Amino acid sequence: MTAFDYPNTAATATRLLKRFGAACTIMRESGTAYDSTSGTVVPNYDSLPSTAVVIAMPQRYIDNTLILQGDQQAFCAPDVEPKQGDQFVWQGKTFSVISVKPVSPAGVPVLFEAQLRG
Repeated sequence: MTAFDYPNTAATATRLLKRFGAACTIMRESGTAYDSTSGTVVPNYDSLPSTAVVIAMPQRYIDNTLILQGDQQAFCAPDVEPKQGDQFVWQGKTFSVISVKPVSPAGVPVLFEAQLRG
């Protein structure tokens, strides 16, 4: 039996996200720096460009404990894995990444599903 071509599936997912989604930026904290103007330590961020589709979290998932009213669901291209605590910038709005669920059959990332708040 021939093995399923998961890398091809990932390429198809990326192509569809680019066609129907929009550019996004994942901001990941990469350390800190001293701001001499304010006298405080501020975080540095790496900007990781990617593509995603962001939709309102389906009502059936909102339980007001783990998933709150207003949370968003993002389907992200497999080129950058969002991580809990990252900032997710999409169409001019910044969200916090609350949780991430990889869709990785056979260990090959096809896309990432992220819960966003903000």
